[in-house]
Amino acid sequence: MYQTKQSRITTVSAFKKELSSMNVEEPVVVTQNGEPLYVVQDPAQYEMQQEQMAFMKLMSFAEKDLKAGRTLSSNQLRSNLEKVLTNDGN
Repeated sequence: MYQTKQSRITTVSAFKKELSSMNVEEPVVVTQNGEPLYVVQDPAQYEMQQEQMAFMKLMSFAEKDLKAGRTLSSNQLRSNLEKVLTNDGN
């Protein structure tokens, strides 16, 4: 059965009864017939989790670029940015 250290498990019927007073600061796994059906969590926690996944994806891209040699020195970056800024001003 699905469970993490931070989550607790409840049934659909118990979830319905507790819904108005349920604390979802930590994820709640809602089960039906002993199988996970939903995971309910605080919206702020969900948003933070999404941001962390996006960050990890960007880090993965950066690692691939580094291994492939697609990098710039700080001077090259500064020069490229200056070119972009001067071209946008025209």
